[in-house]
Amino acid sequence: MKNLLLKVIAMRKCLFIFLLFIGLLSAIAQDSTEMQQVMHMHDSVMSKMPTLGKMVQQLKTAAQNSEDKSKYELAIEDLMAANKSMQNWMIGFGKRFDADEMMKGKELTVQKKAWLQQEKTKVIALDKEIDGSLAKSQKLLDEKK
Repeated sequence: MKNLLLKVIAMRKCLFIFLLFIGLLSAIAQDSTEMQQVMHMHDSVMSKMPTLGKMVQQLKTAAQNSEDKSKYELAIEDLMAANKSMQNWMIGFGKRFDADEMMKGKELTVQKKAWLQQEKTKVIALDKEIDGSLAKSQKLLDEKK
């Protein structure tokens, strides 16, 4: 009977350790998934940068051919501000996270988990800022036609 009790206790310890291990893996996977989402959002926003650059050039051309240059110049400033916001976000993000955390799923500290949520909110706002700037600029260019 004593051997059976010892086996049950040993099995419970093994089960506890196994569940703890699964929990830790799950937490690491959650961090990795969150980071992947933020990096995907970053990639999505970055894919808009060439469009932003082309739009600036189109607005410059339109401004040269217009009597009312100020509306085009304001749109250019808006696009350039959105571009600067992207640069600032990337610099700030890079100061908070290292390459292994960004690309290899390295486990995050509690502080970095909180930062990641902040950065996720920031990149969502950044995406909206860039989309808004592009939409306003496109509308301005479409009015010219």
